[in-house]
Amino acid sequence: MSRTYLSIFFFMAVLVETFADDFSKTCYTCASPSLRSRWSLTGLSPVADSSFTACDDPSSNGGNTPTEPCSGPCLTVLFDDPDSITQQNGITSVLVVRGCHSTLTQVVADRNSGGSSYCEVDTTHVMSNLKGNTVSVRKLVDFCSTTNCNSRTIQTGFNTPACVQQTQNNLLNNAPLNCYDCQPKEGKNCQESKCSKKYCMKQQVKVDGGFQLYKTCSNVNVLGVDNGCMTYDLVTNPGGVAVTNHLTQCFCRDKQFCNGSRFETVFATVIMFLGAAILRFH
Repeated sequence: MSRTYLSIFFFMAVLVETFADDFSKTCYTCASPSLRSRWSLTGLSPVADSSFTACDDPSSNGGNTPTEPCSGPCLTVLFDDPDSITQQNGITSVLVVRGCHSTLTQVVADRNSGGSSYCEVDTTHVMSNLKGNTVSVRKLVDFCSTTNCNSRTIQTGFNTPACVQQTQNNLLNNAPLNCYDCQPKEGKNCQESKCSKKYCMKQQVKVDGGFQLYKTCSNVNVLGVDNGCMTYDLVTNPGGVAVTNHLTQCFCRDKQFCNGSRFETVFATVIMFLGAAILRFH
């Protein structure tokens, strides 16, 4: 057998070992029904239409909340509805997504919850609403490792159980992590201002040959790794015409202003991260 075939065989064997984990655990898998037409707000991989069902309090839903087998952590994402915020009335509703982390992100998380949860919350998370306006919301990301553990309710989930991981290991070489913070500009690599939180973040949307790049900082990281990216296609229907948007979202904390580069190297970053994940589990 040639060296090339041996390398391919070894690579496939590692993949099988990596992903052939115990799927005996299940996770609740659902999302707020109003997210069906606004899924881009989540920054997660697209899900089936059947996921948009009663999701506010799955453990008291009479066993009717869908579940799915999962070998990695279960995930809960809570965030204030950015489209319901007004200067007069503040927040009017909370949105939720639940599921198997690897299904929602296509990333192998390294958050070891030790049987409990690994939870981060950001009370001033900056995001855009559907109108393109930037708003500040509460956002929570919770990883847990037991069957159907992703059951935080939207009524009390921001406070109970308490989230503390956003305050741990949140410095870089004993100094605050500085990140670029700027609004999307067509075809521009923005670097005009900065902010400081646990992670730097950048997001690029490509459509019709152009791109918009958005950068900020956050105390929550849905990828479950300190440095990594996820990429997926999202179909929207402006004016009833289907348009495919190519979205890439990255988090980092390995150096100051780590969200400064453009996205030419994103694919290489994803490949290197996948390789690291494979080696870690091998």
